[in-house]
Amino acid sequence: MAKKESNISWTSFGILALIALILAVDFRFPYLEKRPMHTDEAILATKYVDFWKTGVFDYDNKDYHGPGLHNLTRTYGWFAGWTHPDQLTDTGLRRVVVACSLVLFLLTFLISDVLGRVGTALALLLMAVSPMMVFYSRYFIMEVPLVMFVSLFLFSCWRYSQSKNIAWLLLAGGALGFQHATKETFILNLGAAGCGWIAARVVCGSFTDRPRNRLSLSSSSSSKKKNRDWLWVLVPAVIVSVALYSSGFKNWQAVRDSVTTYAEYFQRSQGAGHEKPWHYYLTLLFWRKDGLVWSEALIGCLGVVGMAYAFLGQHKSRARQAFLVFLTIYTLALLTVYSLIGYKTPWSILSAQYGLTLLAGAGGAAIWGAFTGRMTRGAMVGIIGAGIWHLSLQTGLSIHQYRADPRNPYVYSHTSTNITDLVKRVEALAILQPQSFAMQVIDRDSGWPLPWYFRTLDAVGYQTTVPDTLQGSIIIVDSEQRAAVEAKLAGRAYESSSIYGLRPNVMLVMFVEQGLWDLFLSKTTPAPQRHD
Repeated sequence: MAKKESNISWTSFGILALIALILAVDFRFPYLEKRPMHTDEAILATKYVDFWKTGVFDYDNKDYHGPGLHNLTRTYGWFAGWTHPDQLTDTGLRRVVVACSLVLFLLTFLISDVLGRVGTALALLLMAVSPMMVFYSRYFIMEVPLVMFVSLFLFSCWRYSQSKNIAWLLLAGGALGFQHATKETFILNLGAAGCGWIAARVVCGSFTDRPRNRLSLSSSSSSKKKNRDWLWVLVPAVIVSVALYSSGFKNWQAVRDSVTTYAEYFQRSQGAGHEKPWHYYLTLLFWRKDGLVWSEALIGCLGVVGMAYAFLGQHKSRARQAFLVFLTIYTLALLTVYSLIGYKTPWSILSAQYGLTLLAGAGGAAIWGAFTGRMTRGAMVGIIGAGIWHLSLQTGLSIHQYRADPRNPYVYSHTSTNITDLVKRVEALAILQPQSFAMQVIDRDSGWPLPWYFRTLDAVGYQTTVPDTLQGSIIIVDSEQRAAVEAKLAGRAYESSSIYGLRPNVMLVMFVEQGLWDLFLSKTTPAPQRHD
């Protein structure tokens, strides 16, 4: 391991950080509208519309999550100039999470003294091009905002340990409150952080290089002082969480439900239809082959080096080593817990993946310091450069060519791109019948994300089973219930249109009233040309 720190110049650091920022922006912002909305995105988007209209967040403690993302969206919309729910688009909503991803990118600078210039620059580059991080930074779900708030909390505690500025504890408290209001699984992050804190205290004894300090995370002068320090975190955390769940202290039932929900989540952790083997997340991080090879092994391997360096390396600063030890155990604890839980979705591991990316920066810096010759450093630059290029290539494929393809390991029960053809066809038909148009969607999951795409259409009903009466001008039904619909429509003039893919193994069939279908064909079929 490195015997001494070996940094690059500030100029080189600035250039590398700027390159990383350009890559991060270039991969995250363009073509957000190309991928159809995932069911989770559509449900969250629809709940946000309700939140906008009523001003009260309807918290469902069984199936959905807290109001954190919705409040972030409202704040973003204020800056973006949104004035009506009809202005909402897939792109606009996803930009909220893109913005959170870029904030998370910039938060890395808060621990640049731990990683050093080499480690920080490398961590930024890896985060900028990580296929997993980029893919879910373009998703309107809670995971990236959760990672952002968790990181803000941890990094603010670190900054307080170095400066003793109470403002950092207040910021940490606000971030903690937002974590609770964003996603219930934040409690796993807190548990992992507790494991990391204990390990760092055992190995290093302190989060500061001073012989005496006041920080509750290190050796404090008294237990009373420790409690006072943590009050600066807990009080704002409670205020922020309660204010968000209660929609400005108006809905106290949601506050109670935010506490009782953990019994429900304990049951869901067994699998609830999302069961995966224990090594599922390891395959996402290191190696997965489905037509193409998908791998973040560069991040994983450098991260392992960073973990070894945290414990075995020679460190000039005890405080910085303490944070690296903390980050190592925190990341390993998260990865272990999520691997042991039966319920697994690919985005759930983002917190551990981000921790691994930071450790990869530390690992790269350790190697840089260990090999000081021009040849060895040149070889290292070449290898890491090739690895970053490979990550970039995977990222480009994942967000463009394979953006909704099941062969992409980050695509999970995703909506088929074919669904956009169905949406366009329905919109074209609805225009032709402005007064009497009505539609029924019959699907076991209510056709999501179709309720989001058809939100501006009137007289649309959603059923999970075939109702007694079928009266819509358009009837959309999943293939499993097609026969029941055809039986009810026997003798009635309906045209069976094309079959559309909703998501893997779920097909939809559209029936159109014959008169409306004939009108549509007359409008869209070009008239024959005369040849004199």
